Amino acid sequence: MAPVSPFQFLLVLSLVPKLVSGSPKQYFLKYILEPPPCRSQPDDCTKFCTNQEECPHELQCCAAYCGIVCTQNKNPVLRVS
Repeated sequence: MAPVSPFQFLLVLSLVPKLVSGSPKQYFLKYILEPPPCRSQPDDCTKFCTNQEECPHELQCCAAYCGIVCTQNKNPVLRVS
């Protein structure tokens, strides 16, 4: 058996897929359970939530700069000057 050159070794290492930390189950649970980011800045940062059922009907649970809050979560209005 011939010795492996350093270039062949580096080629094999670069082709090996990177391992993801955590299990796939943890990844999907995190994706499903964490609320999406808010599309606009919340009007009130005092209505905290952990899931959608905790928010009133017209509000949505989303992640903002002040935490996970209930907000209207509307698309921001773009102004054209």
